[in-house]
Amino acid sequence: MASYLLKLLIENGHKVFVLSRSKKGKSAQARISDILQFWDKDILEKAHFRNFETIEGDITFPQLGINSESIRQKIISETEIIIHSAALAELRSPLEDIRKINVDGTRNVLDFAMECKKDGQLKKTNHISTAFVVGTRKGVNFSENMLQLGQGFHNTYEQTKYEAELLARDYLKKGLDISIFRPSMVMGDSLEGKTNNFRLFYEPLHFFSLSIYKEFPADLNCFQNLININSVAEAMYLLAERKENRVYHIVSPEVTTIETLVSVAAGYFGFRMPEFIPFEKFDSAQFTPAQRLLAAPFVPYFNYNTNFSSSVTQQVLKEYNFSYPKIDKQNLLRIFAYCSQIGYIRRKRRFFSFALSR
Repeated sequence: MASYLLKLLIENGHKVFVLSRSKKGKSAQARISDILQFWDKDILEKAHFRNFETIEGDITFPQLGINSESIRQKIISETEIIIHSAALAELRSPLEDIRKINVDGTRNVLDFAMECKKDGQLKKTNHISTAFVVGTRKGVNFSENMLQLGQGFHNTYEQTKYEAELLARDYLKKGLDISIFRPSMVMGDSLEGKTNNFRLFYEPLHFFSLSIYKEFPADLNCFQNLININSVAEAMYLLAERKENRVYHIVSPEVTTIETLVSVAAGYFGFRMPEFIPFEKFDSAQFTPAQRLLAAPFVPYFNYNTNFSSSVTQQVLKEYNFSYPKIDKQNLLRIFAYCSQIGYIRRKRRFFSFALSR
């Protein structure tokens, strides 16, 4: 999501400092160049790319791990808008590991933003959260003005993003201008289905295609709020410079039922759907330990019925004549075609046999 947003910023002529770290022997510059070229293979050759500068750093360190004082002061003096998009979105991570990035890392970014406001020309800080901070709370129409509902959490990702929002609100009281963006479940782009991240609903569909489960705890009448990555990035791009401090729900106006999602996938990839049984009626003892481990992070989202309201956000986006692509069968088929194209989920071949008579 952040990489697509970065592409939009560069293409629209903004000067961008992007914080990145080296990883697995690849430099920060190489990592950012690679991900930009994933979205646009010619982007490095374009003139507006000269406005882009990669900064080696890490949000888990004080001062964002920027070792050069001159570079740090340059960023502080020149930055007008901060978009904090760094996070660990791994549903299985131990709490203290993910908290180091999603909460402590957010604190370091907000401390840096305070420096930019004090000694530079910072106008706005934007924090990317998730609509799933609603956690386990059911029976609510979760709107932009809601947060603390006494909810529990399905996983440490939801919990730490909730904690990071509380932290952002503390800094808002300290005088930092902050808006918070809550996207729903992000999938590939609406044009080609492209994505560089196969998490969330992609993984269980992969399991189904491999016939790992004969039965699975899911309620086909439940729904998910799916949204294309380009829609998320474009909406954030439009709203990031607005002066008012708000929470925005970057979510689809329509939901997709689990039945629609899985049946379209099964039809495209040619796999047999498992028998779906609502969670409260499902006997988990039939799972092997491996099946239980694979399924655990995704079961809550296949039995989900919390709606994300976005009336405030939709009203603001109307000012830009912005609308979301419809999450219909054709949109899903583009997503699945890309999965098949790169081999993440393989499409089963269909064979025909002929009986010859003499």
